[in-house]
Amino acid sequence: IMAGCGEERKANIATPEQMENKTLIVILPSIPKQFCYADGMAEITQELADELNATNSQELSIEYNIDCSYYGFVNCEYVDMGVGDDNKQHSFIECINNDADKLCLYLLGSEYKDANGNTFDETCVQGFDKIE
Repeated sequence: IMAGCGEERKANIATPEQMENKTLIVILPSIPKQFCYADGMAEITQELADELNATNSQELSIEYNIDCSYYGFVNCEYVDMGVGDDNKQHSFIECINNDADKLCLYLLGSEYKDANGNTFDETCVQGFDKIE
């Protein structure tokens, strides 16, 4: 757990090795480090963990762009979720590993952009252990 300003932060930061061992990995491209570890993102991660009955939700910021292949996933398919409440098209790429016991989701349509509309090279990764 990260601490700052005398208050406990909600982000549970994973090491790269811990993230590699997660059962479910969710990759959010173009999310700067300060947003990946923000309390709001940690709350979203925890809500997702609660919905999935997952344990040990953690975040990891990576300084460059990655996708599910970074974690060894090769069997992937594109999933269109349609237009969301924000009037943006949302979709993701869902990948399973060769043993089909781990899942990776690469979210599209939620990229963070600066004032000029440029995306960031940083990637926010959320990971979850056992899913019941």
